[in-house]
Amino acid sequence: MFLASILMASAVAAAGSEVPPGAPIVLIRVVRTDIFDLSDPGTSAWPYRWANALHVLTQERFIRSLLLFREGDKLDPARVAESERILRDTGFLSPVTITSLPCEGGAEVVVETHDQWTLEAGVSFGMFGKRTHYGASVADDNFLGWGKTVDVGYDSDPERTSWTFKYKDPLLLGSRWAVELEHRDASDGKTNAFQLEYPFYSLVTPRAGGIEWRKESLTDYLYSNNHKTVSGSVDRHHFLVWGGVRLLSDPVFTNRLILGVFSDVAKFADWRWADGRPYPTPEGREMRGFQVGWDHQVDRWSVVRGFRSWQRQEDVPRGPNWGAFAGFSLPTFGADRTRIPLSGYFSIGSLDGSQYSWLNASATGRLEQGGVGNSIAHLDVGTAQTGSAGWRARVAIDFSHNLDGDKQLTLGADTGLRGWDPDTFDGTSRALANVEWRHQLTGEVLHLGIIGVAIFVDAGTTWNPRVGPSTEGWRGDAGVSVLIESTRAALLRIVRIEAAWPDHGKGPLILISSQSLF
Repeated sequence: MFLASILMASAVAAAGSEVPPGAPIVLIRVVRTDIFDLSDPGTSAWPYRWANALHVLTQERFIRSLLLFREGDKLDPARVAESERILRDTGFLSPVTITSLPCEGGAEVVVETHDQWTLEAGVSFGMFGKRTHYGASVADDNFLGWGKTVDVGYDSDPERTSWTFKYKDPLLLGSRWAVELEHRDASDGKTNAFQLEYPFYSLVTPRAGGIEWRKESLTDYLYSNNHKTVSGSVDRHHFLVWGGVRLLSDPVFTNRLILGVFSDVAKFADWRWADGRPYPTPEGREMRGFQVGWDHQVDRWSVVRGFRSWQRQEDVPRGPNWGAFAGFSLPTFGADRTRIPLSGYFSIGSLDGSQYSWLNASATGRLEQGGVGNSIAHLDVGTAQTGSAGWRARVAIDFSHNLDGDKQLTLGADTGLRGWDPDTFDGTSRALANVEWRHQLTGEVLHLGIIGVAIFVDAGTTWNPRVGPSTEGWRGDAGVSVLIESTRAALLRIVRIEAAWPDHGKGPLILISSQSLF
């Protein structure tokens, strides 16, 4: 059966090249594959049958709703490729292949998807040296096969314990409207959020818009040596109504104009050192006004395997993509004073054989009385050999100027300096370098996961500390990792179990995480 599937897929791919662009689409056929192929002797035992029985296969109607073409449209390779990316971007469909076959009157398009396990009912655990977090939840990112997210969970970390409810529907009532709801009741406050939008779901979407609202009241912290050094209450309110249009563009380049009206309010009170001494309370802000933005996207992507995970298809952008946004917060609209919040980003990537390289840059800040406030410029440059083995490296730098009183840029295991506890080093700017070699050791073990190993070296520095010690030069570490890729579950891509020895001679620091470093 497996061999027959390969031969059929090869035949489809070969036939697909015979269908010229512009041919009318006569038929769209969706072929859905469950988590395990029960016709394969290796996955026919009762655990695999039970997993398939408990899992709800993604609904065909949901898959069709995400496609950028319909029966009767002309075959457009660009829309076919972007439809593949949109399906993979759900996180629970991988791999995804869309091919075309010649048929009487035009083309038959075959959409092949493979489901991943999405139901999570259990406990979670993570460890970064002395800092641990754990939780329990019932969550599903593909509820009843309709792509909706339902998440009810409990989480405990060094900052707070919290109960959270989240709901996300990317196709509200079968439309392209998307809705997100969140309610979090924590030990130090509450968070409520609502978002309703008609997004730019495709590069060719002509119009988009939406409304966002978020309110949170909690205790915020500044850290030093992995400890809460300063704490204080903060109330934040965010509101945004926005709309955007796609301007005249060619098939490769997309330009969008985005306009909006916003309100961002932050109020702080009773900030103190851990021993009870008063700490300078950060200045509050009331920003209200309008904003304008420009977004430029280039339809240049590559599909790779072996970048963050070994088996999964991953879409990597090549760009260049960039955007620039400016707000105008004015007393006329109820702001406390004139401020101009600014932000922008730039990204570009290249794939040379199996070598993927990237550059990502971003900047945020405010123009206000007295100059520039709370500005942070970020640069991330890296390269990685995709495939089963290879070297990868990156350099990440964050520069700040006149940072707000409630902000700091710490350095430790959670930010990539893996031999040191999270938030060990304080700063208002930082730099980090990582070099890693990794190797896939196994194929798919028990049809559930792939095991690999890595060795790594990290180095980092901070400067201009706020409440704790800086690195006072460069600090480093070296270590080894066991990497486990979950090949059948969308919830976890890579589990990293790492031991890192810092340069002060102590250690090792043990880390358990479910996120890729870069």
